[in-house]
Amino acid sequence: MNWFKRGGNKDTAEPPAHSAAEVATPEDSPVPQASIGDLEALTTLAERKTPDSLADLFLVMEEHLNELELEDIQALVAALKQPPPLIERLTGGLDDPEELREAIVSSPTLSADVLRVVNSAAFALRSPISSIEHAVAYLGTTMVRGLVLQSTVGQVMKFETDVQKAAYMRIWRSSYVASAAAQAYATALSLEHPSIHATRALLVNIGDLALISARPELSVIYAPKTGLLSRVEAQQRDVMANSAVLSSMLVRQWSLPEDLCDALRHSLTPLTWTPDDNERSTDQQRDDLLLYLACRIGDEVAYAGLKSVAGFDVLEQESPDFFYVPEYLRRLELGGLLRVLAEPGHGRRVQQIIETFGG
Repeated sequence: MNWFKRGGNKDTAEPPAHSAAEVATPEDSPVPQASIGDLEALTTLAERKTPDSLADLFLVMEEHLNELELEDIQALVAALKQPPPLIERLTGGLDDPEELREAIVSSPTLSADVLRVVNSAAFALRSPISSIEHAVAYLGTTMVRGLVLQSTVGQVMKFETDVQKAAYMRIWRSSYVASAAAQAYATALSLEHPSIHATRALLVNIGDLALISARPELSVIYAPKTGLLSRVEAQQRDVMANSAVLSSMLVRQWSLPEDLCDALRHSLTPLTWTPDDNERSTDQQRDDLLLYLACRIGDEVAYAGLKSVAGFDVLEQESPDFFYVPEYLRRLELGGLLRVLAEPGHGRRVQQIIETFGG
């Protein structure tokens, strides 16, 4: 994992400032309110003509697959080994540092893998981290959960070619940033258990990883500067399904919680479903949008080279990947999310992950 890097001049394993309180409380960091200018912009953007490339895309769901197509996807998913039991606990949150530590140390192999990564040359530490407790304090629970999930995936999937490995790195980089962003958004909205949203963002790309593991030649669609729309088009052209279908079927095979399966199943709906056509409940649409927006931030870092989230303006994005986001923000009265990552209490944590894992 040579994409890890250390920022600044720290070369000892002292816990960063955010480790003592990784999640900001709503009282400390209330969600910013949408400005009048933002509200006007959201209304104006909602009146745009849908791009032809977006209008022409039909988002495939599992129920749209015919018998032969479904069998092909099921065979791809079934070829993967069952992950260690720990993944079920991780999907339940494990945001308490002590519970996370206990879960990791219950597996000697996993403990060794996490310590190997933290003490790798990429971190350039003069004083090695000798315990999982120290690793959790140093990296924080969000990053360590990600490392555990990454280790788990490495046990059930293979990435052998250079192109596969490069795609693998970009997919995970996006997932780490998306996880931190999802936790920031959920915390800002005072949602219960923000770590659940963070874990969904960590796992949302599991279908992409399964795809490049089974079909190495498709790793090229994860090249730098590629967008979500182009990847979905390529996935549906080549395997008749997309990463959301693969992700949801995979977590179902692994007997993970149904709410996680549902979240991953609908993780691409804000790309092509208009708010008018979306029949999911308001709370479900809110959660879908939160996950989708967090993942687009992750993609901007991993594929487009975004270095700072504080200055990233969703309303200025011309990519079709963001086309329906303004209308969802307006309809759901979530315009304040536009400024969450610019607020130090939330954005700092996302920025720290970008700098730690490479931007």
